[in-house]
Amino acid sequence: MPSTARARSVAASAPNHVVWRSKPVSVPKKRPICSGSPTLLWVDDFQPGLELYRTMFEGLGFKVLTAVSGKHAVKLAADNLIDVVVTDYEMPGMNGEAVATAIKSIKPKVPVVLFSGSTLVSPRARRVVDAFCDKAGSRNQLSATIHRVLQKKRSRTLQPPTPGRASHEGHRAVA
Repeated sequence: MPSTARARSVAASAPNHVVWRSKPVSVPKKRPICSGSPTLLWVDDFQPGLELYRTMFEGLGFKVLTAVSGKHAVKLAADNLIDVVVTDYEMPGMNGEAVATAIKSIKPKVPVVLFSGSTLVSPRARRVVDAFCDKAGSRNQLSATIHRVLQKKRSRTLQPPTPGRASHEGHRAVA
């Protein structure tokens, strides 16, 4: 059988989902840092709430990872590129302050929003997080808070490095 007839025969017998390519395609393992869709890590022990916020923020163009415990959230944060964390305050095991502290220790530049209906949030917890949003507030307030901390993160990471100082050992810097 000639080679072109054999190639047609092989292609005809191949399943419909096979795609023939002349060059190998490489697939990145992790999302690039400057992606168009930021990744949220949402932490709450109330599963129906997680599903609601996942659906809402995926509809707004975010990639949303969810965790029903602080321990799971810290693992997800360590294993994935995260742009912002939104965590409930009152949870069994690790509360929102402990989650924020643990995530900030492994990824200090990731902003954390404390999202809680509790009026008993400690001042120490408010100092650990980048923003606080009340669960009784509107979805627009929540969305605006998340966008604000993302904007601050982007502006901090996009700033040029500060120039080094001139030496005081008799050398002069030329501008």
